[in-house]
Amino acid sequence: MRAIFYTALALGSMLTTTVLAQSGYASSNRRVPQQAASAPAPLLTPHQENARQIADLAYNTWRVSHANGGNEVAWKRNTTESRIRKVHNLIISQRGRFPQDYFREAQYMPVLENFVYVGSIASCGGNTLAATYMGRLQLGDEKPQDSAFVILLVNEGGKWKIDQTRFFSLEKLPAVRKRLAAKDISVLLEQDGFHPYREMPKVPPYCGQPELIGKIFVDCPGRDVDVKINGVSLHEFYDERRADVISGGLKRGSNTISYTIREAAGKPRPSLAIGLFVMPETPGNTPVCVFDHILDEHDDSVGGSFTFQISNAHIASMNPKFQGPKPAPFHAVPLKQKQEGNKGGERQ
Repeated sequence: MRAIFYTALALGSMLTTTVLAQSGYASSNRRVPQQAASAPAPLLTPHQENARQIADLAYNTWRVSHANGGNEVAWKRNTTESRIRKVHNLIISQRGRFPQDYFREAQYMPVLENFVYVGSIASCGGNTLAATYMGRLQLGDEKPQDSAFVILLVNEGGKWKIDQTRFFSLEKLPAVRKRLAAKDISVLLEQDGFHPYREMPKVPPYCGQPELIGKIFVDCPGRDVDVKINGVSLHEFYDERRADVISGGLKRGSNTISYTIREAAGKPRPSLAIGLFVMPETPGNTPVCVFDHILDEHDDSVGGSFTFQISNAHIASMNPKFQGPKPAPFHAVPLKQKQEGNKGGERQ
């Protein structure tokens, strides 16, 4: 099970691009992480026409900054500091060039004139905003679909800036579609996909060029997981299956990871898997797992802090012609203990 899960997940991630994360454009296939907080700020219903004017102006200005190959100064002026830093770290961590790669790969951004404004929800004392629009949206070669288009904004230093946008296909959500079409703002309060940030976004530290390109893979149905890797790369997973690029990458020798695992209220809790991979940079090579943590539905693990090693043999084993035993990843839950039915493996 371990080998099959990681092989499928790692190979699948090699086929994805960095465009969605770079542009701050998120699909509805997963919950977009909110900033972790023990007591999130309450949701507010702002004056709708004022909110619409704020969102329209900020989004249209931000959208224009991507035209004709991009205007870095204008883009930075209209984008949150946290998003700029995340874009920088994502590109640098894959040996890319910032901001050139961002503007080269930034994907299509819808024109608001093709959408109908539904309403907005605010939080953080009115300093964060989520404005929802409705219309037909086409991405890539897909057919246009009835969709909700959500713009997330943050007031930084008295100026409203774009953090990211989300889209939600409404094809299989007829009840939600009907309520949005009727401009029923109550549905925006009920669905977290329409919510603004409930804590002001934190700006992650800058990362440098990676020694080894790394990715973290998490499958955590029924659980939420917060992760820090090498003290720099921060990740939040919410009852989902996802792969993230590791900011600053991994390195030969000692690496660190710490994480907490929480149950998602009211949801079943099947097995969970966390894996760290070194990603290949030579054509034909394959990813190698250097750390894993596998739990079944009976485990009550709450996470831990671990130091693991990446050896030259790990890197050499990425070559299909590698001879000899393949180095095993660091097992946060030792295999022998799991096979014997024990619940060990926590190393706080």
